[in-house]
Amino acid sequence: MKKKKEIPLVVLQIVEPYIKESNDLYQITETKESLMKFIDSDTESDFYFEIQDFEVQNNKSIVSIEFKPRNAQDLELVRVSGDVTNINTYFKKWITILDQYSKIEYEDPIIKANKERFIEKFKLVDEDAEFSSFNLEQQIFLENYLDKSKEKLAVLKNGKSENEKLEITELELEAEIIKTALTKESKQKIIKRLSKFWAKAQKIGLPIIKEIFVSTISELTKRLLIG
Repeated sequence: MKKKKEIPLVVLQIVEPYIKESNDLYQITETKESLMKFIDSDTESDFYFEIQDFEVQNNKSIVSIEFKPRNAQDLELVRVSGDVTNINTYFKKWITILDQYSKIEYEDPIIKANKERFIEKFKLVDEDAEFSSFNLEQQIFLENYLDKSKEKLAVLKNGKSENEKLEITELELEAEIIKTALTKESKQKIIKRLSKFWAKAQKIGLPIIKEIFVSTISELTKRLLIG
């Protein structure tokens, strides 16, 4: 992400409320090519909203924006240029689409139920859970935990069917995604990612969830809930 003073003040004033808002739908991501880029928090999605360029024409502030999807009917990306206030107009529409997607029941019901139970088990009471990350010691603990989980998952592939191996590989990839998010996302978002990880593991089979969760539950509880 560009430094604050590399972005025109008028742009920052428009997007500041969206940056400060605690929202599970989107997050800011690194970008070198544009002024600012927001992406869908769903790691399986390629939806994004990007403020690409800014210039002054005839004393008017003009921005170029690119976002995906175009609307609720068209999943293609769209590029628009116009007054800087367009940022607010189009960003609100983009968020509305993400919100509507989030309300559609599409997730495997067993995984969804498992995930909700894990979220409840690791319910955070910290006042800053929605906007503050885990502390450094907790982040390092989780990184080590996820690395060890990947090692266990690799061993658990032995003797499994091709379909089961594929499911375990997906868990390994998910563990890697969570690792990259540890320093960038709030405690609550990380708990939700971990809960989904455990929920999928439980769906695959008891030997999997026993190895990567049950065997470490006391340490996980102590480190994440107590600190």
